[in-house]
Amino acid sequence: MLRISRLRVEINTIKGTYGIDESFKDGLNFIASFENTCGKSSILAAIYYCLGFEQILGGAGRIGSKVLTSAFKTAIEDNGESLTVTESGAYLEINNGNETRTIYRNIKSESKDNHLVTVYYGNYNSISNNKILSEDYYVNIQNSATSEKGFHTFLEEFLHMELPLVRTSDGNERKLYLQMIFASMFIEQKHGWSDILSGMPVFGIRESKKRIVEYILGLDTLKNEKERDRLNIVKTQIEYKWDQLISDFKKAVHSELCEVSNLPIHPQVLSDIDYSRIVVSVLGSASIKEEIQSLNGEYNGLRQLKPLVCDNFDALNIELSETETQILAFENRLDEINRSLASCNEAIKRLNSDLILVKSDIRNNNDAARLQKFGSETVGGDISSNICPVCKQHIQDNLLNAETVSGFMSIEDNIRHLREQKKMLEFTLGSRKELHKKLNREKDDLEVRLQTLRRLAHTLRSDLFTTTDTEASEAIMLKRIEISNRIERLSKLENTIISLTEQLKGLSVEWNTYLDQKNKLPKKDISESDIEKITLLKKRFIENLKRYHYSSLSSFEGIEISINSSLLPTIDGFDMKFDSSASDGIRVIWAFTMALLQVSIEKNGNHPGVIIFDEPAQQSIVPEDMKSFIKTVVEIKKSFQIITAITLNSQELIDIIDNLDTSSYHKILIEGKSFKKL
Repeated sequence: MLRISRLRVEINTIKGTYGIDESFKDGLNFIASFENTCGKSSILAAIYYCLGFEQILGGAGRIGSKVLTSAFKTAIEDNGESLTVTESGAYLEINNGNETRTIYRNIKSESKDNHLVTVYYGNYNSISNNKILSEDYYVNIQNSATSEKGFHTFLEEFLHMELPLVRTSDGNERKLYLQMIFASMFIEQKHGWSDILSGMPVFGIRESKKRIVEYILGLDTLKNEKERDRLNIVKTQIEYKWDQLISDFKKAVHSELCEVSNLPIHPQVLSDIDYSRIVVSVLGSASIKEEIQSLNGEYNGLRQLKPLVCDNFDALNIELSETETQILAFENRLDEINRSLASCNEAIKRLNSDLILVKSDIRNNNDAARLQKFGSETVGGDISSNICPVCKQHIQDNLLNAETVSGFMSIEDNIRHLREQKKMLEFTLGSRKELHKKLNREKDDLEVRLQTLRRLAHTLRSDLFTTTDTEASEAIMLKRIEISNRIERLSKLENTIISLTEQLKGLSVEWNTYLDQKNKLPKKDISESDIEKITLLKKRFIENLKRYHYSSLSSFEGIEISINSSLLPTIDGFDMKFDSSASDGIRVIWAFTMALLQVSIEKNGNHPGVIIFDEPAQQSIVPEDMKSFIKTVVEIKKSFQIITAITLNSQELIDIIDNLDTSSYHKILIEGKSFKKL
């Protein structure tokens, strides 16, 4: 909560210090005068300025004291004499319900920049005590809402306001700034009465007004939306990791001339049965374990052979013949694959070209259909004259005799036909690409195996044409080395598969957690609690409108406050200001601003419990309506503070305030000018 306890403005001149020193109470506070231009708005501006909220007054970022009147900075008038301002500043004493702090911000100073704010840890009367701690902060420059030394970081913590991060128009996240939140409750005179939340500064927050209402009422929508955004990021990350893992899995398997089946391509919750069905096999349908056992048997058989060429001449001759036959078969198959790949490449190229044409045809037909629907009679050629929007040729009623053809396809039929054609082309293209991958894998496998066989054939020939009977067989030694290497690589692949499977299990657990968190979100876009709050907001808003005698509508039944739009009141889907007179526009702002406070109090929302109205009796508001408005404020039972600057320009207004219970309000009466010699 925020309570304004005291404001002291000090404006130094050659003839002494001028300004104001006034205290404020809980409940309703009036800053009243009998005439306009007495400086009531300047008092409120000093409050905004001390809180670093000058943007609400229309100031852009870093504008500082420029939003304040010349009385603060240039010259102040005293009995007709203009006195030059030498230095000036303002103290604002605030309370959060438990603690009191005094804020000092200079307005005009030779030695201090007005981005500097000093916070004293006590009330104004105690700051002259040198034992009272103070701390300097900066305001309204970069990081002043996030840095430890940023004043709005201090203020957020002091007021116990946990501001959420919200989406910006550029897709990033940014804190929901205090200036934006307080613009919904600090209604200043120049801009604040033109529309609901019209005084809110622009900080690039997406759907900013909606975010403000969500925060004040404590709606779950903001939390749920952020959770949905977070879960979407989690989903994208898991999908990316899953895709990379599957790619690594296939790459590892294919590098050792193996195949993997039943590998889950997309994220899912996997069971033990799912893991058991993931099978890696060597080409030829043998499992890795079976292949390693077979290779070990072959290796042991080679070890038992006599290593001398003379002892294995016949066996080497037979093996050379079989190897050359196998080489020839592999080369023939490799030629077939190369021809198939060339054909496949040509088909993919043609399908891509056809797909581009079909997509272009769909776009052109869609454009033609849309323009025809809007009533166009000339679309890139005359539709009414049956000119094709794609090829620009004249369309005959039919291509055959009228007796055998009943008509030609409409644009809508043509679009449907083209879309079906597009689906067929995309399916065929996908099949061709998959075949291309399969052929490439087989080609890589054949090339590796062919290289091994050619090396073996060369070694066998070398053995057969040796000139000595004592020379060891190179072929037997080569085969033993290659088998040993193959066993080692397959064993490494087994370990890699175990590691990748464990990673897959981890991602499966993450996916299960993601689905669980996703399912915990409300099935609808809005929770039951939020529906209650928005229903109550609408109820209180309409009740306030009736009390303030809003008359631009004959019936209030068309008023809605929709969670799916801006959370601001509309009438039959349109902004209420379009159907409201100028005075009723003021009543709408009264009603909605008060309804936000009322609902936040009733439903434990985040409203800090303070409202400032600068001249709420705008646009010839009648005193009776002002009386109803004041009565609404007085009826609030829980702790709150409303500060209202008001010009008592009629006896009726004077009587309304004078007839109030004196315990229900506090009045600061400004006579003459608000800033006087202190």
